Amino acid sequence: MSHGITVHGLQFISPKLRNVPTTYYVPGAGAGLAIRNHPKEGRDPHMRVGLLGLGVGTLAAYAQPGDVYRLYEINPVVVDLAAGQGNYFSFLSDSRAEITTVLGDARISLERELAEGDTQNVDVLVLDTFSSDSVPVHLVTKEAFALYLEHLAPDGILAAHITNLHLDLQPVFWQLAQYYDLSMVRVNYPGDSTGGYASHWILLARDPALLEIPAIQERSVDLSGYSTNVKLWTDDYSNLFRILK
Repeated sequence: MSHGITVHGLQFISPKLRNVPTTYYVPGAGAGLAIRNHPKEGRDPHMRVGLLGLGVGTLAAYAQPGDVYRLYEINPVVVDLAAGQGNYFSFLSDSRAEITTVLGDARISLERELAEGDTQNVDVLVLDTFSSDSVPVHLVTKEAFALYLEHLAPDGILAAHITNLHLDLQPVFWQLAQYYDLSMVRVNYPGDSTGGYASHWILLARDPALLEIPAIQERSVDLSGYSTNVKLWTDDYSNLFRILK
């Protein structure tokens, strides 16, 4: 499934491979690492995962029985395709998770849930809302991150997909990490010949130990000594020209 210049999902036709995560969501890329290596993975109480941006629902392939996945998507066509319309994709229907799809702008949906006292308490929150290299700025501001942290469990991981041809989003997330005192690692995946695409991810957590496990560190870029003078993005300030590659 592609939209503009961005591929949002790929699924193998072979029954033996249909549940293999592909494209940006392979086990060695950022979101896959966060889900597979979270302390709750495969245990009871089960994992709660939130996805901002659905694609074809690839990440639902990681779910274990009893897991809860909550998917936020603004495009109803994407929701229908991921749910199986046309018999193209079956990641969601094959998943072992309890799945709920929330249609609409993810930030508005999360704000409404918080106002209603419906905090999601997710263990992994995946931010994957960039399409055709455009950036929905309102989802990467100080105020947006305050909302995400309200819905993130204390030992939760936030995984942000920052692959982009034209913009370097690392400074934006670096400043957000500094502001909220979050540990941060960058995971670059080189791509492979079996359906995995090259990708760049940022992983953030309140607890540094969540990001210090070997499986994540082996894939992490050394950010020691990194700094930026790009200002913290807020609902009142952002500057795309400052992060042009």
